[in-house]
Amino acid sequence: MPIRDPGSGWEDEGSLLRKQLSALAAAWQIEDYGIELYTALSERVKDKEGRNILQSLAQDEAQHKAWLEREIDRIFPGRRIRDIEPDPTYGITPAKVFALPDELTSQDEIAALEAAVEVEKRSARLYEEVAAAADDHELRAMMERLARWERGHQRILEDNLHYLRRGGSWYGYTPILDG
Repeated sequence: MPIRDPGSGWEDEGSLLRKQLSALAAAWQIEDYGIELYTALSERVKDKEGRNILQSLAQDEAQHKAWLEREIDRIFPGRRIRDIEPDPTYGITPAKVFALPDELTSQDEIAALEAAVEVEKRSARLYEEVAAAADDHELRAMMERLARWERGHQRILEDNLHYLRRGGSWYGYTPILDG
């Protein structure tokens, strides 16, 4: 059931619901970018463990994106995600985050992981802020859960980044999602 019907005034500039919708659109955009980034990286990384980690992260981000789509539809029925202006505070320009070369050197992998860590930090911060401002219990619970998972992704990437910087290799991954 939606929080507000379309005639309730939630469309007004500056309203909390309008801000939440814009933040959810930014979150969706970040998750979409995460899918693209992790998929592209998984296709370029030579290490099997690295490929597995990145493919699993791409799958996690696809699940997050689907949850966000359902949440937007629950709260704002009939709104098309692609027609919603993302909050510029959280939005990203993928080409500015990190442009991937066709073949990755070890330094490219490190740079890509550094960019991915920043994307995970940004998404976790966004989810934490939306959760803190949400009056809707379901929205708050979902945002808190997503924030925890993104912080988990961040830790996985930081751990692997640590190993790669020391000349090591990717170390493995256990999916965070529970189903």
